[in-house]
Amino acid sequence: MEESQIGTLFYFGARVFLAQKGLTTDPHSHYAVSILISLTSKFKVIEESGNLLDFQAVVLAPNTYHTLSAENSDMIVLQIDPYGIDYASVAARFGRKGISEIPFENLEPVLSRCKNLFHENINCQAAKELFEDILACVGTEKPSRVSLDPRVLSATLRMKSALPGSISVPELAKEAGFSETRFMHVFKLQMGLPVRQYQLWLRLHEAAKLLKEGGNLTEASHAAGFADQAHLSRTFKRMFGVQPSKFLGANTNVAVHFCV
Repeated sequence: MEESQIGTLFYFGARVFLAQKGLTTDPHSHYAVSILISLTSKFKVIEESGNLLDFQAVVLAPNTYHTLSAENSDMIVLQIDPYGIDYASVAARFGRKGISEIPFENLEPVLSRCKNLFHENINCQAAKELFEDILACVGTEKPSRVSLDPRVLSATLRMKSALPGSISVPELAKEAGFSETRFMHVFKLQMGLPVRQYQLWLRLHEAAKLLKEGGNLTEASHAAGFADQAHLSRTFKRMFGVQPSKFLGANTNVAVHFCV
């Protein structure tokens, strides 16, 4: 990793994995569960009431309104689907509401590998394994893996080939030989996120590639199938809590990896 690079972002659809030196957000709440870990100094979380809390590691349940202030911290951020298999083990330990502190000593087995995110290139597979090992330290067990159904894999390839357009869920279900309800259930079980959210992820992936190649937001938005620049920005901020300019574009110092 180059010296000027201060962060790495991995996006696995329903999973977001970020390492960044210094991180702040505007007041917000979002659908995803957030696990925040500082490898250096403690960071601050400001509650909706204005109460200021200091943490080394914390779980933010879904839709928890907060502001993050971690300007001087080397931050590791995991975001997961509150209805996916990843959250079950974490929720069993910490519950599904509010802000819960993670005992920092629980994270000792993974800290050295987390530090590597700031100093060397890590591929998608290594990042995925580290992500799951962190979840195992935070929750009660490592998330179970599922074998991908060939029909689901075929559906993902169809959606990719249709970009910047999209294919309807009924059409995808028919091609896969499922009822619409069964297809949506199996897809989310296997991929970790709903079909329509996956299609948004594909569009975001396409926009990110164009932005990293030097395109502007308007060009990337239209080429990736978003209605306009505002639609792209809203989608990105909903997923990450910040505007896309924070991570994307030819001149950013955050390496972005969209992993299948």
